[in-house]
Amino acid sequence: MSVVAVILAGGVSRRMGQEKAEMFGGVDRLKQCLAEAGVERSVVLCGGEERASLFGGEVLADPPHLSGLHRIIPWIRSELGTSILLVPCDAFLLSPEAISAFLAAAPEGGVPHDETGQRQPLFAYLPRNIELDKTATSVTSLVQRLPSVEVEGHRSAFSNFNRPSDLQHPQLSNRRP
Repeated sequence: MSVVAVILAGGVSRRMGQEKAEMFGGVDRLKQCLAEAGVERSVVLCGGEERASLFGGEVLADPPHLSGLHRIIPWIRSELGTSILLVPCDAFLLSPEAISAFLAAAPEGGVPHDETGQRQPLFAYLPRNIELDKTATSVTSLVQRLPSVEVEGHRSAFSNFNRPSDLQHPQLSNRRP
């Protein structure tokens, strides 16, 4: 399967109060997970051009003429010319096994559920042939037509962490931020 992972690392989280892309092994850990899952290419979407030097490997800055991730995602998919797997930089529990299980369960694209049963659009798999809603006003509405995907045994891997209180998750207790 030809898919490019797009790691979303656009900026310092105001709610978290620090750079999530550097926590718990950061973007480098995510790239390693993706490589172990068989994803051959990962691109970091870094936000503004001034952030590009924070990351190694293939890095793209958000185009200055687009604002909002719901507009940037179709742009990057077009730029890369292939199917993409979105991966937020705060995917602290993501594992190679979870990535493989999700892609196997969603060959036609989809959005995984987290451990609370909520759809997590920032983890969406967007095949090249899927039409995205050009009138979308959010990432949620951009991927609303994609099916929900239940990834049994891996729901917690599709959690993201937005506030310091979220770091109390039991699976993070033995890791260092």
